[in-house]
Amino acid sequence: MSRSSLRRELVIPITVLVIGVSAAIGWVSMKAGTDAVYTLTQRILVDMVNRINHATEKHLDGALIALESVAPSTSNLPKEQNFSSDMKSLEEKFWAASGLFMDVNNYVYFGGSDGRFVGVYRISKETVQLFWREPDGDKRTVFRVSHVGDRSNVLRSDDFDPRLRPWYKIAQNSEKPVWSKIYNNFSFHYPTITLAKSVYQKNHEFAGVMATDLTLKELSNFLRKLEISKNSVAYIVDADGYIVATSGQELPERTVNGTPERMRAIDMKTPLISETFQKVGNLKLPATQTQSIELSSGTIDVAISPLGNKQGLNWLTVVAVPRADFMSSINQGFMQSMVIAVACIIFALTIGLTIVERVIRDIRKLTSAAEKFGNGEPMPSLQILRTDEIGMLAQTFVEMENKLRYDKLTQVANRESLFAQINYLQKQALENPSASEGFSLLFIDLDRFKYINDNHGHDAGDKALVIIAARLRSAIRDTDEVARYGGDEFVLLLKDTKNSIDINNMVEKICNVVEQPISLDDIVVSVGVSIGWASFPEDGSDYVRLIKIADSRMYNRKRDRKSSQFVHLA
Repeated sequence: MSRSSLRRELVIPITVLVIGVSAAIGWVSMKAGTDAVYTLTQRILVDMVNRINHATEKHLDGALIALESVAPSTSNLPKEQNFSSDMKSLEEKFWAASGLFMDVNNYVYFGGSDGRFVGVYRISKETVQLFWREPDGDKRTVFRVSHVGDRSNVLRSDDFDPRLRPWYKIAQNSEKPVWSKIYNNFSFHYPTITLAKSVYQKNHEFAGVMATDLTLKELSNFLRKLEISKNSVAYIVDADGYIVATSGQELPERTVNGTPERMRAIDMKTPLISETFQKVGNLKLPATQTQSIELSSGTIDVAISPLGNKQGLNWLTVVAVPRADFMSSINQGFMQSMVIAVACIIFALTIGLTIVERVIRDIRKLTSAAEKFGNGEPMPSLQILRTDEIGMLAQTFVEMENKLRYDKLTQVANRESLFAQINYLQKQALENPSASEGFSLLFIDLDRFKYINDNHGHDAGDKALVIIAARLRSAIRDTDEVARYGGDEFVLLLKDTKNSIDINNMVEKICNVVEQPISLDDIVVSVGVSIGWASFPEDGSDYVRLIKIADSRMYNRKRDRKSSQFVHLA
């Protein structure tokens, strides 16, 4: 069986099974989730609108509470109490009233029918401003104060008559608290609305108007903190269709000729606001209502609810959510199922490929090792650590390679292995001449080795050969090779030898290493070394000629050494 077909046999059935199971799980979860989410959609929208209305009415009620804490309405008292317009007394009361709900209405003030004005503005816990104008005075003075009665730090004075202000005029003819139109705060340019009420002295004599400012910035902050859905929007509009607050990032105002101007809902650039308000803005609703509308972006689920009727306002709360957002959790569940399916497929493929690779990886190693062995290349370490049939095959192959390639006694390469390696190097040189730096053969013959065999036995000779082979291995590089050519003859295969200097240095090194005394069991012996060499390609292009030249040079060197010994003896 081929490698590719083995993978198919293992992977395809597992993959088909996992995909089928995952698809079935995904479909069931998608169907169940779609039904559940569709049922809960209307309830979620209604709950969100009610939450917004509750928070907004809490802000609106805070303004009324601040005014009632200073000048309670007769309906909230057991008997009528006359309003005191004493400015110092009002200053003390306004300090308390302005601190009740600092986040939304921190400015409480009074304008008298005689032009007097007193107001306390809590910018923060540490920063408080007092606004003061005496009856029929020309200027209003603004102080930075730290406690009631503090007048030490004058910030500015300005022309100001409370009787000319819009909040004063709308409230002086009304028996009930009155809300102003929404406007931008003069100091901080926040959308602001003022609640004002007329107050009376004894005999129902008009004393003036008391008011508090309610900043609407906190409403937008509250809406932005709501977690509805990714693309949803919640907004509040007043009776004229102007944006009061929105959860979107688009500001509900624009600048015209340097002056901030409030934005109508239908003029907003956010499509979900402008398009939904065009559809539902003209509805007269007695209670919360939900509906689905079709827009350019798709189906939108909308909840609309009246807001502020109890406080005397005719506002509208709108929450709009693309249906795709309601389905996002279902889609997310489906995608999770798909991810699980893909993960399972990857896991199954990994398991299958791992099994296949584990089976064929070691077979590839054995195949590669057999090819290298046949080509005479160095044998790599197989590293096949298995106890199954493949492990047994690998062990058998290693043993066979050792028998065929290495000398049994010395455990260095034998003659056949040497010739195979030389042929491999010659083949490489022919295929890529520019990358080959040649190689050299050192033919080594041991002198006085016959004396060891004749006088100490063949066992001593064999031990000496083993020691000499080990010395030869230690004298060469890891890339070089030692081979036993026969009897007491060895051949060294030196790769990438550059010149005769390298060869002579190696010859000298080997002589010094091999000719050291050899300690056997109870004797010490020594041998001499005669070495001849031949280089490829300078001395020949095949191993037969190279061996012949190296052998000839070795005998010449042996003859020269004997001649020098005879001359010395003479």
